[in-house]
Amino acid sequence: MSIRVGLLTEGHDHLILLAYLARLLGIPEEEFEPDVLPGLGHGWQFVERTVDTALRRFYSRCAVFAVVSMDNDGNLNLRDQGGTEDPRHPRHWLHAEQGTQEACRRCRLSIRAEETRPALNWLPRKPGNSWPILIVVPVESIEAWLLTTQAILSPGNGSLHAESELRSTFKHRFYGRPEAREDDVRHIALPMIRQLDTAHIQVLKSHSRSFDDFAKQVANSRDEIETTPDCW
Repeated sequence: MSIRVGLLTEGHDHLILLAYLARLLGIPEEEFEPDVLPGLGHGWQFVERTVDTALRRFYSRCAVFAVVSMDNDGNLNLRDQGGTEDPRHPRHWLHAEQGTQEACRRCRLSIRAEETRPALNWLPRKPGNSWPILIVVPVESIEAWLLTTQAILSPGNGSLHAESELRSTFKHRFYGRPEAREDDVRHIALPMIRQLDTAHIQVLKSHSRSFDDFAKQVANSRDEIETTPDCW
């Protein structure tokens, strides 16, 4: 039985997120049935503005869960400059216990998702108040996860410290080109992610706080993802 998942992402990130999801859940990728919102725009403002529409669509199409993803976009080299974050692009875990922060993309996407939940009420077997919505804000981008994964699987390559390095170099460092094509993702990124085992995942979480946040959301929603009945 396939697991339908709705994804609001940029570019080909949905392929990468599904591969990581499969490793975290121990479910073959082919068992996921992705519903990807058509690329009608891009950038932070587009994603934030589109969250409501995307979640209503995924819910109406009986997605078991939804994933909303956006790069954090900070570009300071914290290893050289010191400090813990780019002040223009807050890192959620540094302020989560003190509540929401307006500049935090993770906070803002979570708020938009919670504002939409009350409207997700027309499928009796899928209550909107408990429907899993995973908010993914990689620091500094999804390629930071890839570079860290590469360093774990192939020491001497990639970087265990990618979340603290210059985002603008990431695609070229990983793919060898400034922008990734779909073939690059399918033939470079996905085969690498598929090598991850449970021990590798633990190391990845320890070196990437944003991946750890994503993994915790997956773990918290695991029961709903694996046991949600058909909508009808």
